[in-house]
Amino acid sequence: MRLFYHPRGMRPFIVNWKATAGALIQWLHRDMLRGHPETARLLDELLSYPDVPREWRTLDLDAPAAPFLAVELARDDIHLSFFSTLTSLGVPYDITLDELRVECFFPADEGSEALMRRLARKSPARPDGA
Repeated sequence: MRLFYHPRGMRPFIVNWKATAGALIQWLHRDMLRGHPETARLLDELLSYPDVPREWRTLDLDAPAAPFLAVELARDDIHLSFFSTLTSLGVPYDITLDELRVECFFPADEGSEALMRRLARKSPARPDGA
């Protein structure tokens, strides 16, 4: 989330930053209700970055809590569209899993998928031999 929000991170390349970042902030507000001090510290940090809208400082119970998030990235002549899912374990049996979050990005259009496949073919051999 720090990389996503920071002005010198991915933020300048996220076309739909306000919509995407606003939804993630609301997700953090909801997650904070579970009583995790690290979540509260992260939320405070993200809200301290420049140009973060004031209305994001409070939980919006009317904000949609969609199970996925659309993310559009652009740099120079490259435009990529993804949908992201953020998963947390609701009833972990191990305390270490209680704070685990897994985010997965999936190509949202054929052009993004084709570029990701081309980049995967160019990458060095993976340790699993694939």
